[in-house]
Amino acid sequence: MIAMKRLTTLAGLVALALGDATLASAPADAATGTISCTGWSYTTYSPGLTNTIRPTTVTVDGRLNVIDAHSPTGTCLALGSGATAGTRNVTALLNLSCNAVLTETGTETIDWNDGRSTSFSFTATAAHIGSNTVLTETGTVTSGEFLGEKVVETFTAPNLAFTDCATETGVTDLDYATVLTILPL
Repeated sequence: MIAMKRLTTLAGLVALALGDATLASAPADAATGTISCTGWSYTTYSPGLTNTIRPTTVTVDGRLNVIDAHSPTGTCLALGSGATAGTRNVTALLNLSCNAVLTETGTETIDWNDGRSTSFSFTATAAHIGSNTVLTETGTVTSGEFLGEKVVETFTAPNLAFTDCATETGVTDLDYATVLTILPL
């Protein structure tokens, strides 16, 4: 009976060791799980957004579950990942106005607090929904953590933030509430 328990214990240890070896042999950047985060994206516009479409430099300081002056709250829930927060900084030249319907494509990279990053290609659209302006990015992770998984990211700003559209200076900055979800396809 003792021999049988030892054999069962040994078989369990071998299975655990083989399981660990199998997991360790997976590529470091393979899709490992999911993540869903909220946060804020502080965005500046130069020149400011007006009711006229014109070339505008857009700079985004994105924070997912990172608290700072422009990001008062946030959360991240990850399964199969050590990430609990992320940041991204993006600068782009776009033809924009306060009321233009935007469709664009690009690549974005999020740097996670677990030392890894996620890059994804996306298509973005803008819509005026109720009393909000909502930008939605959809795409697929092309490198890094969550490789090959689907990305949906929304940015929401209240339309009241656009009250300066009719002024000469225009809207020079906005805080967008941000929701990011990365899931297997």
